[in-house]
Amino acid sequence: FIRELNFSLTYINIRVIMLLPIKLGGKDMKKFMNLLVVMMMLVALTACNNNDKKDYVEIEFYQQNEADVELFDKIIDDFEAKNPGIKVKQINLPEEESGSVLNTRILNNDSPDIYNEWFGEDTFNKIELGVVRDLTDSSLCDYIIESALKQNAYNDKYYLLPTTINFMGVYYNVDLFNEYNISIPTTIDEFWDVCETFAKAGITPISAGDKDGWNLAHWGQDVMGVYMPDYSEEFLKVFAGEMKASEMNGISDFADVVINRSKYVQDGPLGADSDAMISLFVNQEAAMMINGSWWMGTLNSSEMDFEYKIFPFPAKNADETLVMSNPDYSFMLSSTSSEEKQRAAEKFLDYILSEGAKHYIGQSGSPSALKAIDADSSRYETLMPYLENGL
Repeated sequence: FIRELNFSLTYINIRVIMLLPIKLGGKDMKKFMNLLVVMMMLVALTACNNNDKKDYVEIEFYQQNEADVELFDKIIDDFEAKNPGIKVKQINLPEEESGSVLNTRILNNDSPDIYNEWFGEDTFNKIELGVVRDLTDSSLCDYIIESALKQNAYNDKYYLLPTTINFMGVYYNVDLFNEYNISIPTTIDEFWDVCETFAKAGITPISAGDKDGWNLAHWGQDVMGVYMPDYSEEFLKVFAGEMKASEMNGISDFADVVINRSKYVQDGPLGADSDAMISLFVNQEAAMMINGSWWMGTLNSSEMDFEYKIFPFPAKNADETLVMSNPDYSFMLSSTSSEEKQRAAEKFLDYILSEGAKHYIGQSGSPSALKAIDADSSRYETLMPYLENGL
């Protein structure tokens, strides 16, 4: 329609210009010139509109892991080079506001076309709202190992597709352990002995970032899982007034671990954020760091003069040690996007789960949730028996 209108107006202008030799009076000439100007402007505008017409579809990728921005920039560049008809716009906000902004946008019918999300209450709410695509019958699920899919299932359906598995553990400086002839502790008493050795040597045993509450929360949940096996059910009973907190199974052992940890972290851990925690460990001012596997990507891209590995946080007895693990950030597709954008987003996710995942898993080092890609587990080989049992 625009091309036809453009042609018609151009034809009219030519016909008008042919009339220019005709002598017109002052007012008539003024009207004529005004008409000519309007026609020329219409031609210009329609030409611009025609030139501005996009020959590609743009989708929005709401990516919630700040540490992965540069990595996904590369994945997006590779994808766009192979799919010139699709442009991907990555959106990343500070962690403290990312989740709430995403929820607000979805409630306002402004959902991103693809985004990554944790499996939890926020995700369940989105599914119940009907704004997430059900991928249960999609060929995309064929990329994922069955156990990881099942861990992410909601009402026996699959809405979130993971690429990696995360876990909690103790990062340790291998060089410092070797220098002080320290073996990996397998019981909690051995662990406190290790901490005491480093403290006497003037080295902070454990680097903490308790200002960011989620660091403390993840560690606390991990320790509860080891020392308070019934904590989920018993907390509900405590809240319901059916039992006292002091009666919870393992509460005394858990309290001992919390108290002892406070003796061996750096001064002022509540004033230290995640960056400070990482810096203390990377600069070899702390021998260990208790946290999740999601920090491996950051450490792997840091300039370090030492080797690090990870061992499981030990229980009271070696045979009671457990490792908390679950699928990491998983990908979801919007069901409210246009059909064209849904197709483009699905194609992008397919690329992430195949070619893109090779970059992602290679840098992050986390265990793979994908059938065709194996991660390098050399940094956490002592955890693999626990992870394999969980998967």
